Amino acid sequence: MGKTKNNRFRYLTFRKVAIIVAITLFMTSCKKDEVLISPWYPETNANGDSIIAVYESRIPCPDCERLKFALAVYGNIQTNSPLTYMMSRVYVGKSDDRLTNSGDINIIQGTSLDSLHTVYKLVSGAPSEFKSFWKMNDDLLFILDDNLTPRVGDAGHGYVLNRIK
Repeated sequence: MGKTKNNRFRYLTFRKVAIIVAITLFMTSCKKDEVLISPWYPETNANGDSIIAVYESRIPCPDCERLKFALAVYGNIQTNSPLTYMMSRVYVGKSDDRLTNSGDINIIQGTSLDSLHTVYKLVSGAPSEFKSFWKMNDDLLFILDDNLTPRVGDAGHGYVLNRIK
């Protein structure tokens, strides 16, 4: 009788371990692997230019909860000179659709605050409210208005884009 009880204990222990292993394998196979999720932008543009930088942020939106905004800048990687862009917008609370557009970038000098500031001017394909960006440094872009003045946010969101790549 002692052997039967001991075998039963081993069987139940083995069974518990097998169930734990099965659950662990199932959970890890169902887990989203974010590394495998493709970004919204291609690594090179139609001209074969590489990404120089990608900027993202949540910015104020007059008719939605917030606007998920992103800008991928393409160009000459050796000189870090931007040539083209791809823009992405998701109007949260209004639609889950991602709107994208692309076009050329010109670099101009000067904002309303200082004539030496570098500005990325999107010359084709951009919505009118998102045509000018003050390159504060390699990691920050400020969205400018039509007068090349930094736009003012609200308590929850601002108009600063942060570099993510």
